[in-house]
Amino acid sequence: MDFPLLHIPILGDGMTIAVDAVLHVLISHGVAIGVVSLLVVFQAIHGFGGSTFWKTAAQGLLMPVVVVTTSVGAVTGVGIWFITGVLAPNGIGSLIHLFFWPWFIEWCVFIIEVIILLYYYRVWDRWAEQRPKSLTGLGLLYIMAAVISAILISGILGFMLTPDGWPQGQSFSQAYFNPTFVPQFLLRIAAGVAMGAILVLGWLAWKCPVAPEERGKLLRMTGVILFLSGSCSGICLYFYLQKIPQTFLTHWKFALATSAFSQRPDILYIVQATFFAILVLTAIAALLKLRKTSMVLFLPAFLTCVLLVAEFERVREFVRGPYLLPGYMYANQISMVHSLESSQNGLLKDMKWSAVHQTVAPHASSGQALFATNCGVCHTMGGINDIRTRLRGRTLEGVSAIISITSSMVPFMAPFSGTEQERLQLAEYLYYQTNVNAQPQPQLLSRGEN
Repeated sequence: MDFPLLHIPILGDGMTIAVDAVLHVLISHGVAIGVVSLLVVFQAIHGFGGSTFWKTAAQGLLMPVVVVTTSVGAVTGVGIWFITGVLAPNGIGSLIHLFFWPWFIEWCVFIIEVIILLYYYRVWDRWAEQRPKSLTGLGLLYIMAAVISAILISGILGFMLTPDGWPQGQSFSQAYFNPTFVPQFLLRIAAGVAMGAILVLGWLAWKCPVAPEERGKLLRMTGVILFLSGSCSGICLYFYLQKIPQTFLTHWKFALATSAFSQRPDILYIVQATFFAILVLTAIAALLKLRKTSMVLFLPAFLTCVLLVAEFERVREFVRGPYLLPGYMYANQISMVHSLESSQNGLLKDMKWSAVHQTVAPHASSGQALFATNCGVCHTMGGINDIRTRLRGRTLEGVSAIISITSSMVPFMAPFSGTEQERLQLAEYLYYQTNVNAQPQPQLLSRGEN
């Protein structure tokens, strides 16, 4: 525990990362891959002899794509690095040591993407008329760079869920070319194109300045792309789920329903069926050139995309619990080896960022440090997943007992790391945080020492 731990109050660490990650995925996949792919398709049709309205539709998309991708997309991408670096320094540090070169190359590819996109925008007016085929080639070059970027990142993200034999073999190839690498990469591309098709559909239905007959042809092409990419997304998702260990998959219902609705899993199937129906109806409306229906369905379809991205990120992060890196590091950034050692040697003494030592009598600062290290990555004090709500009504002994059996009581919770004395310190801290008006009791630590 060489790094100080910072946890986000109220919102919590997980939700903070999730908000930025979902926004980034919508832009990096839905806009940078999906919308640009349709833009290039429209421009290519015009370049190879199609009518002018194909170019008009593509040109209307160009400015928003450039602005959103190079500003919001870039900022949210850097934001993921910043947030995870602050909230999970040990975890991100371990990943950087293992995947330095793929990450370094991915950053270089991203810079190339931005340069190509800006140049594509700069030469658009001139090349669209004089060199349309060259403009198509430049657009395809950008798409190729975006796909390479998705390939590079998929190996790293796949490793965090399915590291295969890496914890034992410590091989880079085992880590990077893990079981979910290929299906996750294909899913990202297909889903990105599908999201892009929905965004383009909204633009065509609401704003594109073309004649009704021309709009119908644009909608039909978009509907074909949405139908094909959406179908591919479903197939890729199926094969992706087949590669995830069954032990992890058992957590998916709780990941979505949470404890509040975990006893009603049928709700999840109803919600998924609703999502599917909205997307299918949207594709059909576009295929049939129904502008007004497409206008009505665009917003529900877009919200469905947002929710599906959030759902995927939530499930992927949650089901691997209690691990950050399965077989190597728990979600609280304590390695499995360190966790075992701490039961004998203690955890507080390794917190170089904390002034608390194991020899200090139990008090708020030691308990707070133990809570931040063991529990703070998932629980807050008074915010989302409030630990006090979970422990309300428990006795001091009950809180202590729960801490000792976290991993056996809830499989996706990390076990407590620390000595018996530190466990009692944490129990007293949590009990008095939950019961602020409770009368002082004989300390558990004192009773544990007798």
